[in-house]
Amino acid sequence: MFIVAFSASLSAQTMPSLSDAKKAGLEEVSKSSPDQKAQITEALKKDEGLQKETINYLKENPETAASVATMAKKSGGSNKGLMKSILGDKDLTTAAIEYISSNPELLSKAMKVIGM
Repeated sequence: MFIVAFSASLSAQTMPSLSDAKKAGLEEVSKSSPDQKAQITEALKKDEGLQKETINYLKENPETAASVATMAKKSGGSNKGLMKSILGDKDLTTAAIEYISSNPELLSKAMKVIGM
């Protein structure tokens, strides 16, 4: 009887949707210190390797790919120009910061770029 009740309670629970997970991630980024956001942004302006990894992520992400593709055409293939365009767009900047802040290796690299 206990197993049946336990199974029923598990099936009644819903899994969070992708949009719920994205919303939670964006809320987490917005909670992160403004200093960290500024530091990551500064690192993205300076480091070509970090720019390439972030641009590749944004190109592969279905939610940002179309915007980045449009910007890439306008930038003429320059990563530095493309990154400048990305950082000029609030949603893409948030996605880039979230990507870096959720990846300890990239976050560490970003902090090293700015001398921390």
